[in-house]
Amino acid sequence: MEKTIQPACGNFGLLIANIKNKMRKRMNDKLKPYDITPEQRAILLILEDKGSMTQMQLCELTSMEPSNLSMTLKRLENKKYIEKTDHPEDPRAYLVRVTEKAEDIIVELAALSITARENLFEGIDERDLHIMCEALKKIDKNFKGLL
Repeated sequence: MEKTIQPACGNFGLLIANIKNKMRKRMNDKLKPYDITPEQRAILLILEDKGSMTQMQLCELTSMEPSNLSMTLKRLENKKYIEKTDHPEDPRAYLVRVTEKAEDIIVELAALSITARENLFEGIDERDLHIMCEALKKIDKNFKGLL
């Protein structure tokens, strides 16, 4: 009989979901002045960091479904935060990049995480944070094998 692993924190999935929901609500509140969602923010930060890329590359980096990403990109394009350009090697694809308008707010969007992170990790020493991050990376890797 196979032994079931029970995390010390009880219902691990529920704990992760609660944390995610609280982080999302807090980020939504901070993003209201910019009229963007956390997903849109993530896309802008990825594009600013990594440069122009295809929608498929963005799908891989954000773990978003292609249809959801397509709608999110359309909203960002309507707000003039991104633009699509022809792919230089593939006539069926296009590249997505941030606009000058997005670059004007990206520093502020990135800073939102810094203050949130400082509060979230208060009272947790660096060693424990490292262990947690390594465990979460392993869980993420395990999921990739299950999908």
